[in-house]
Amino acid sequence: MSEPSHSMFVRDIMSVNVVTMPPDATVFDVATSMTKMDISSVIIVDEDRPLGIITEADIVRRVIAEERDAKTTAAREIMSSPIIHVEPGTALTEAMRVMARSNIRRVAVLKNDSLAGIVTSRDLLRWSPELIDILVESLRLRSEGVEQREEDEDIAYGGECDSCGEYSTDLIEEDGQYLCENCRS
Repeated sequence: MSEPSHSMFVRDIMSVNVVTMPPDATVFDVATSMTKMDISSVIIVDEDRPLGIITEADIVRRVIAEERDAKTTAAREIMSSPIIHVEPGTALTEAMRVMARSNIRRVAVLKNDSLAGIVTSRDLLRWSPELIDILVESLRLRSEGVEQREEDEDIAYGGECDSCGEYSTDLIEEDGQYLCENCRS
């Protein structure tokens, strides 16, 4: 293995061929696509804007366990939204922190408000030897007093504003609602 770069970014490992479906697709259609493509999640998009994500766990918890009909339940009814995302230039260590704090195994990658890719825990595991070196360096820098960001600063939400309904990649949770910049108090 070559010398660790200490500056790997999301763009270096993200998958760019992301399977997407519209919010009115049925859960049955989503599950069928996931099976055919041998994937464990689908991004729900409306006019190329990512609104949410559906994972295998979402289907189990929100459809099967609740005895809902997969052929009549729409994707928008069970998707996790707003979608947590990072940008292609986000450092991998930061993306890992976002995933850990949000308790998720995949994070959408947005560039200019459009879906650019996805990073999964599997992608991270493929790069784990390099990442371990990066994390060791990061811990060394931290112990030397390098200032770290606030924890919630790295988590970005994208989707429809709960107040005005407009699409935004800058949603912030206030009083249990995800609000765009214009609707925040």
